[in-house]
Amino acid sequence: MGLSASQARFLQLTARRSNIEYQAQQINFERLQWSDKLEAASTKYNDATSNRILTFAFNNGSEIQNVDVTYNNYKNYMNQQMDGLSSAQQKLYLVSSTGNKMVVGNEEDMETMISQSNGKFTADDFMIAPDLDNVEVFQEAIKNGTYYFATLEESAETGEDVFNTQSWETIGGAAISEVLNTADDAQAEAEYEQIQTKIQNIDKKLEMQLNQLETERSAIQTEIDSISKVIDDNIDKSFKIFS
Repeated sequence: MGLSASQARFLQLTARRSNIEYQAQQINFERLQWSDKLEAASTKYNDATSNRILTFAFNNGSEIQNVDVTYNNYKNYMNQQMDGLSSAQQKLYLVSSTGNKMVVGNEEDMETMISQSNGKFTADDFMIAPDLDNVEVFQEAIKNGTYYFATLEESAETGEDVFNTQSWETIGGAAISEVLNTADDAQAEAEYEQIQTKIQNIDKKLEMQLNQLETERSAIQTEIDSISKVIDDNIDKSFKIFS
């Protein structure tokens, strides 16, 4: 192979090697992106299987049953009976952090409570929080003290009814407790396994493509080294002729 032909072949092989290296970089970048997605899926799975939820021990008259602390369950169960309080049955109110307002989700609930109080409450005693039906928002508000549960008791000093608020950890003789929420574990596991299998299959294909490119690059590099030697030999011979 002549010097000019060798140089042309050398340039061609060098260009192919550069293209292969670029493809390999793109594949490695894609593998990194899929790895990030798998890590995000793993974090989501861990969060779903370790999340905790507040439950309430409700005495229905014959047995104790645990219900999730939601606004709906608060209306239907929690404010009907508190097992462990001083009286057999006490109404439990949802109140603001300062304890000076009763919290309801809508005007209908407010009107119902006003009607049932026989004139004890007016609209000024309430605040409406329309996001109470969101279980996550509701429970977080209970945990961080945005809202409290309280009983309405007669003040020993004034004789007036006042709200006796407590933290959720202690109210009603620890009737509220925080437990692992396993309701969404099965779905979270199925979703994680599905995306894990998908990403692993994609990564295997990308790894095979990368190995093929590396094999091709190695072969090209071998030929480049060989042609480089031929070019060097041709140059040496040319100089010897004129030496």
